[in-house]
Amino acid sequence: MASAPDEGPEGVSADPRPARRGPTILAALLLALVVAALLGWSARERIAVGVIDDALEELDIPASYDIVSVGPRQQVLANIVVGDPARPDLVIERAVIGIDYMLGLPAIGRVRLVRPRLHASYRDGTFSAGALDPLLEPGEGEAGLPDLALELVDGRALIETDYGNVGVKAEGSGRLDDGFAGTIAATAPGIGSGDCRAARASLYGAITTDDGAPSFAGPIRLRGAKCGGTRVARADIAARLALAPSLDSLEGGFGLAAAGLAGEGLAAQRLGGNGQVGWKGGIFNLRHDLAARGVDTGLARFDSLAADGALRSVGGFARSEWDARLTGEGVAIAALDGADLAAFGDSFEDTLLAPLTRKFARNLDAAMAGGTLRADVTLRQEDGALSVLVPEARLAARGGETILAASRVSWAGGALRGNLVTGGAGLPRITGRMEQAGESGELVFRLAMAPYEAEGARISVPGMELRQAAGAITFAGRAEASGPIPGGRIEGFALPLAGSYADGRLSFGRGCTRVSFDRLVYADLALGRESVTLCPHGTGAMLAYDEALRLSLATRDLALDGRLGETRLRLAAERAVLTSPEGFALDGLDVVLGEDEAAVRLAAATLTGTVGETLAGEFAGGTAALDPVPLDLAALSGRWAYEEGVLSLDRGAFLLSERTGGEARFEPLIARDAVLAIDGRTVQAEAALRHPGSDALVTRVAIRHDLETARGSAVLDVPGVVFGDRLAPDDLTYLAKGVVADVEGTITGEGGIEWDGEGVTSSGRFRTDDLDLAAAFGPLTGLAGEIVFTDLLALTTAPGQVVTIETINPGVEVLAGRVAFSLSEGRIVRVEDARWPFMGGTLVMRPVDLDYGRSGEKAYVFEIVGLEAARFVAEMELTNLSATGTFDGVVPIVFDADGNGRIEEGLLLSRPPGGNVAYVGELTYEDMGAMANFAFNALRSLDYTRMAVALEGSLAGEIVTRFTFDGVGQGEGASRNFVTRRLSRLPIRFKINVRSQNFHQLATMVRSFWDADYLGNPVDRGLLKTQDGRFVPRTPRPGPAPAPGPAPAPGPGSEPPGPDEATRPEDPPVQLPESEVNL
Repeated sequence: MASAPDEGPEGVSADPRPARRGPTILAALLLALVVAALLGWSARERIAVGVIDDALEELDIPASYDIVSVGPRQQVLANIVVGDPARPDLVIERAVIGIDYMLGLPAIGRVRLVRPRLHASYRDGTFSAGALDPLLEPGEGEAGLPDLALELVDGRALIETDYGNVGVKAEGSGRLDDGFAGTIAATAPGIGSGDCRAARASLYGAITTDDGAPSFAGPIRLRGAKCGGTRVARADIAARLALAPSLDSLEGGFGLAAAGLAGEGLAAQRLGGNGQVGWKGGIFNLRHDLAARGVDTGLARFDSLAADGALRSVGGFARSEWDARLTGEGVAIAALDGADLAAFGDSFEDTLLAPLTRKFARNLDAAMAGGTLRADVTLRQEDGALSVLVPEARLAARGGETILAASRVSWAGGALRGNLVTGGAGLPRITGRMEQAGESGELVFRLAMAPYEAEGARISVPGMELRQAAGAITFAGRAEASGPIPGGRIEGFALPLAGSYADGRLSFGRGCTRVSFDRLVYADLALGRESVTLCPHGTGAMLAYDEALRLSLATRDLALDGRLGETRLRLAAERAVLTSPEGFALDGLDVVLGEDEAAVRLAAATLTGTVGETLAGEFAGGTAALDPVPLDLAALSGRWAYEEGVLSLDRGAFLLSERTGGEARFEPLIARDAVLAIDGRTVQAEAALRHPGSDALVTRVAIRHDLETARGSAVLDVPGVVFGDRLAPDDLTYLAKGVVADVEGTITGEGGIEWDGEGVTSSGRFRTDDLDLAAAFGPLTGLAGEIVFTDLLALTTAPGQVVTIETINPGVEVLAGRVAFSLSEGRIVRVEDARWPFMGGTLVMRPVDLDYGRSGEKAYVFEIVGLEAARFVAEMELTNLSATGTFDGVVPIVFDADGNGRIEEGLLLSRPPGGNVAYVGELTYEDMGAMANFAFNALRSLDYTRMAVALEGSLAGEIVTRFTFDGVGQGEGASRNFVTRRLSRLPIRFKINVRSQNFHQLATMVRSFWDADYLGNPVDRGLLKTQDGRFVPRTPRPGPAPAPGPAPAPGPGSEPPGPDEATRPEDPPVQLPESEVNL
């Protein structure tokens, strides 16, 4: 058996006479075996003269032998040894040479060789039989087998080669050039070269010759063959080979059966088929029909793959061409495995990719179940350069519909080109052109995909370019899609595509790109046509996928406009970041729900969230406002969630303040654990509002707002605001500052605010049963009543609000007061009726409007009904007078724009029948003359029938009181004499002028109705103190001591001076020099 010197046992020789080398080796073996027969034939003729030795010497073949017998018909030699006796090249146990005679001349007849043993080698492409090599040199005659009849008995050979040792055994008989028949067996354990070896190789077959042409028929077997990454577990080749008589050409056929084929990018369970080979004049032809089963190329799997084609090679395989038609059955594209695609789609559940990949996987599995491949392939090789041409290739579904077609595909010099079209059988239609640069090896694939739809999802690729180089794929293009997204749907989504795929990792978007959509719906959220610029967050890509999907993208100056349910929604953010699986974050978020003037406005400095079964997260630095309601929320923070179309907030903390164009009337309140829910149609919220400093509960509020109709309401529940050491009214509103202090008591009530597209209405009802407080005009206790607001936000009440006052002490304690009033716009107090018991009668304030918001002159009229003169003189601190009688009258008080009050034309008139006025002090004007002193003593006590008291002057300064007495007569205690008796018969009018500051407290009280700052805090000013749980006047520090002198004796009815008298100026005299006495 021979092997090609250049390619080893599995190759084909590159020698220009490849077909001659095998027969030459075989012939050399036979010649070596019969050489002894030739020598024997010569010896018969010249044995006596040493012809055998001369012949061996002439051929330069060292040999030894034993002559067994020499006869006329037969010569027998034994123990023939050729070559070095210690390591012979040929040993023949016995050689029998028959002698035939033709025309009387002897000729070699039949030669029988018994157990010949040949030792040869094949090194560096050269066959050598050692000392027998001279017999292998080509002769001058025509090539061919000798016409020698040979019988070979148990012939064996060992051929040592560069690829391993080959053991050969041969037997047979017949004429070598025609009619020889025998068998040959060869085995070569571990034959091969480098990493190409077979664990075992063998052949066994019949050797015959016919008309000069030798042939071989029999199996060639390989076991455990491997070459590099390629392995063949078993290969059986049924060979039929025949050489031409000239030994310069070969033809034949073979049948192949192999199993367990595996290699880099290729594997097959079995390979079988047949073929015909031919070789002549340096031209090799192979026609084959091969089929493999269970083929896996890495890119595709085939139940069967057949190749029917032909190989033609010339110039010792210097130039070759292989044309074949490949036919595959049961095709499965590995990169398009339905199960893998389904698993890939599962990772995009609830997105538009899920139905598309499900449809693709389902239809692909159906198409590939019995799918077929048809391809025409041409391979050309010349001078080591290889080119491939695929004029046409089609991958068809079981029904015959083409799902992938390739045309004009070529590869040469490292450059790949071709056209591809996919489609049919429910698969996407893609058209593309691929080109590969020869030097860089970069593959460029330009494609476009027509719209592909499934279950309401749609995707198309108007254009894309893919580039493959150095094992990585980069792509750039544009995709358009519509379909479901988690929790919603997107329409007209246009996405520029730019990314790469390498080492099983997909990455997309390493630079900023602008995406757009026509419509996006998420639960009840709907957005119209928008475009957004997306950028990678950090240094990576916006999207990455290997074992799981990861997102990392960001955008700035986000501005979206859409609807939440039927309500308009505007959303803006300074910055938005989305990362998966971590979540997302928004900075500078601003959300407006509804149309202007009826909108819900939400904002947050930061909002974070995660994407899972629900959207949820936290927010901080927020604000909130409802346009129709003049209240704002600030410092808003808490948690949020979006589930089943409902946006909810909980653990909300915020600061509530009044929205006003000027100074807010109410101080801010805080809340914590507030809740809010927005379901696309309604907004509902609940919160408990507290005073920030004391944490006292002020009110609970429940809000409901209909986003579609812009109608809503807020219910306020005031379970009990407790005023005391922890909380004061001016902690809640500046309106109480300087008006009241040290308030103790509880206020309860409820209120409501309602709004719609036409406006806002509000109402409330608040009450107290027992409220104590201190005011500049004195302490007040037992304030009780209920106030009904018809417009709570505008602080407007219904008419006829009534409060009662248990006690009030502006210097003189007044009991059981009653005030009826109404409040309008938070600045106008309309006093409808106000009355107090006063100096034995009643003090009534006529109805008046007090406008806190307007400057200018203000006038009030007090009516005095049934005033008792004795109590009036005492309250006026006219210590030198005593009086009796009952008076009625009016006291008009006017305040200018600066708040300075004065009494204008106040007048009190006595009721019939009059009364008495007596002077109980000492006369201080001793120089008035005897007659004047006599008159005063006589008139020290006067009875009158009518008295008029006129009041004029500044409330903050001196009040002038003019007393006019009519129908005067001497009263009890007056001095009586001749003169008085004569005067009593005359009509007398008696006038007295008095200057006093006793109305200062009245002025203070009235002015405080509109000027809260004027009063100040009475406790802070030292006017009041707390004693036994009640407010009482504080005893002032003593004033300067009076000048030395006799104290006047107390008159009848006089009382010791009160505490306030210590700081008053010296009492003025009753009668000043300018006083008039009209007789």
